[in-house]
Amino acid sequence: MESVTTSPGTSRAPREVTSLAETIACRQRGRALPALLVFLLICSVAIVTVAFVFGTVVSVGSVGVRKIAFGPRQGLLDRALRPGFHWTIPGYSTIYEIPQTVRVLHFDRELRSTPGSYGSLDVPTIDGTTVDVDVSLLYRFYPHSGKDGSLQHGGPSDLINKVGATEVQWTKYLGQVADNEIKRSLGALSTVEFYEPKAREERVAVAQRNLQETLAPLGIQIESVLLRRYTYREEIDQAIFKKNLQELESAYNKVAGDFAEAQRDVNKVEADGNVAIQNLDKQGISEAEKIRSEGDLYRRQKVAEGDLLVAQARAEVDKQRNDVLSKAGSDVYVALQLTKILTTLKGGVVANVDPYDLDSWLKKLIGPDVKARLDQQEGGNEK
Repeated sequence: MESVTTSPGTSRAPREVTSLAETIACRQRGRALPALLVFLLICSVAIVTVAFVFGTVVSVGSVGVRKIAFGPRQGLLDRALRPGFHWTIPGYSTIYEIPQTVRVLHFDRELRSTPGSYGSLDVPTIDGTTVDVDVSLLYRFYPHSGKDGSLQHGGPSDLINKVGATEVQWTKYLGQVADNEIKRSLGALSTVEFYEPKAREERVAVAQRNLQETLAPLGIQIESVLLRRYTYREEIDQAIFKKNLQELESAYNKVAGDFAEAQRDVNKVEADGNVAIQNLDKQGISEAEKIRSEGDLYRRQKVAEGDLLVAQARAEVDKQRNDVLSKAGSDVYVALQLTKILTTLKGGVVANVDPYDLDSWLKKLIGPDVKARLDQQEGGNEK
């Protein structure tokens, strides 16, 4: 059997080929990993660039709601987006903007002066008449779902899902609901009750409360319902005018009758008062005359009493004087009194009487006998 011999060069060749293939494969694997990383990086940058290039800015005074087109989070997200820049990817996510400021919905007959108005509301009353009403509805959108006191309300996602995502859809739906509810609430009034502020405002409050309960689950908050103007049709105005005129005439006649009756009472009271005043005047004059006559009588009585007392006093004085003068020595007393008077005289008033010669004029005045008797009495007293 022949042995086969191989040279060293022929056995080394296969090993070199094998190692070369492994080297090439390793090099290829080393190049593929960086390329994969670069590819992933490029894709990420592209996605981020697209997201921010096609991003959306949520305005101040609004909130954003993100909608995912497909994937595990498909649909509207409950979390509201604050004002600012937010990413979006075309075909995958969309952001809807929901305003947060107070908005006004007008039902106004003046369409030129109030753009966007839905016209006045024709409210039928319970007595068959029609009232044209201008109303303004103030509302806003809730930023998120939750509870407002005892009222459960929805959020922006409920608004978009149940009403729509555009302002036209919101105002159209809100206008229809408000139109029906306001007509139903104010239609419970009669024609005359529209003139009564209390009854009218109560029905407006009912309309606002019913609208709030209806629209809150949709994420709409009613701030106020304002009844700005209400007018009747021309024929209704004429009928109301006539009726009010009749009521005013009836009230006027009643007031006029009451006034006439009151005037009669006043005249009667005035006449009675005049009679009473005249009677009091007469009574006063009579009382004054009576008091005056009583005073005169009293004065005359007192004067008479005084005159009587004076007369009695004078009579007593005269009596006492006569008693004194009838006694012995009274002529001397008289002479002494005359002496006092004569001593005050100056000149010759009494003829043939020397006022300083007492003996001579005493003799002439009282007589010589009385004078001699007086001298004897004085001589006896001296002894």
